[in-house]
Amino acid sequence: MQGWVTQNELARKFGVIIPVYFAPGAPAELIRRLLVITLQDTPSYSPWEQVWLVVDGDQRAAGILHELRPTLGVYNILHDNENHGKLWAVRSGMRIALHDCPELAYLVTRDCDGDHAASDLPAMVRAADYIVQTCGHTRLLVLGACRSRQRSLGWLRGELELLLDQVSLDAVQYYLARRERALSLTLCMHSEGVDLNSGYKLYGRDLAHKLFVEDEPEYAGISEADYWHYGPETCPVVEALLAGALLAEVPRLTWDGQPTTSFGSIDPTRLYGCMFRWLFSRLDIPLDVAACWYDNRSAGLSLRSTQEGSALLTDLRSFALERPSQEVHILPPCGLTLPFV
Repeated sequence: MQGWVTQNELARKFGVIIPVYFAPGAPAELIRRLLVITLQDTPSYSPWEQVWLVVDGDQRAAGILHELRPTLGVYNILHDNENHGKLWAVRSGMRIALHDCPELAYLVTRDCDGDHAASDLPAMVRAADYIVQTCGHTRLLVLGACRSRQRSLGWLRGELELLLDQVSLDAVQYYLARRERALSLTLCMHSEGVDLNSGYKLYGRDLAHKLFVEDEPEYAGISEADYWHYGPETCPVVEALLAGALLAEVPRLTWDGQPTTSFGSIDPTRLYGCMFRWLFSRLDIPLDVAACWYDNRSAGLSLRSTQEGSALLTDLRSFALERPSQEVHILPPCGLTLPFV
């Protein structure tokens, strides 16, 4: 019990970055309600001056945030008229928070759709504080992990995020092993596998400064627009692990089915295909090795049990393994699977 820090002390140690964007079809009243759910408990866990909402080109959401400010609290609002992507919004908020508040040890990213409960903040910050007390640095990343991807995200998205998470860890461990390094996952005890794609993340200050201030973005085979829009979860986690960050997980609450999402408006083949393509290019993974990992991890997915799911996984594989810069491109054959179970 030595080194136990009170909640009041913890509250002064972290800032919160909330990227704000809602799909154009979302009703204004739903946007208002979700923003209230996201923000109303904040004073119980963090001072308003340590909260930054970064509006990513969503004019309606910006107007609602300004309307709510007198009743909810004096939070910081950063607003750009153009939609650049969630990762761009996170990076912008991080840079402002790091500059304006040098006393903050941790910076947390939360989504704006009410899915990330403020009540989970103390457990995430306390875990980070324990790591700092033990290891003496803030090069750490704590993930707020869902207990079930499928229950919160829906079956299709949950399956694809599980696949991306598993292959990402395969790729990172391969990359590190070739450099005589190993990836420690002793602080990640999630039964469904490490939830890398959770948007609820806590960055130690040293790590946040490296990722969002010191380092230039690595587009690695995808366009800038795809990087900023599709990479807010995978790209920073991979870069953090390459930089030697300690990775930890803390279970968190989540809605049983999200109230709103823009996932349905995005082609999943392009969304996840861009992330696989970025991953394989960024880590310089040989094509046959990348194909083997994809086949290994996708073979056990229940998504393969439907004709539509199997077709999607096949299309995603082709997109992920494509090398646009090469004139002659032959995909490795799919791994062999038994026709019976």
